Amino acid sequence: MNQQEVRNAVTSQFYQSLASSGVNVDAIPQAQLQAVVNALADGVFAALNDIESEGDRAIASPAALHNDDPAAEVMLWSGRPYLSIGIRYEVTSQRLRVIRGLLGRSVEEVELVRVRDTSVRQHMGERMLNVGDVTIVSNDPSNPEYTLNNITNPSEVREIIRGATLAEKQRRGLLYREEM
Repeated sequence: MNQQEVRNAVTSQFYQSLASSGVNVDAIPQAQLQAVVNALADGVFAALNDIESEGDRAIASPAALHNDDPAAEVMLWSGRPYLSIGIRYEVTSQRLRVIRGLLGRSVEEVELVRVRDTSVRQHMGERMLNVGDVTIVSNDPSNPEYTLNNITNPSEVREIIRGATLAEKQRRGLLYREEM
């Protein structure tokens, strides 16, 4: 949605709300009232851009996994689902967190040493937007499979999780063994 479309939508809704509420704004000249509505629309557009630009970001490089204090937890990636504001995903050097809520808050965690497998799924429309789902299969009894929905750069996020999982397992001295 571009800036002019936002202005049109806000203007339309503004005048509809005024008409339905019965508020009379004849004291304000029409040109000034339209300037106020346009300023309001520009503020809405700026807020939407800020929310969207907050998006996903790799916070630390893979080299951060090999720091001086191996027990220190380092934030590796933080992001949220495309076009949403109520959920935030975080990948640290030791765990994956899913934080839900705007006013209230709930946090779910999966320890990276419990992660067994990851996969990425994108349909055609998601590939065009570089958005997709990363599914994590773990040995966690409360959450054996968790999907990070609609995240930007899903393949990159999967690689961050994979690298962090391998580093955490190595840090704890866990070896890979597959049962047959």
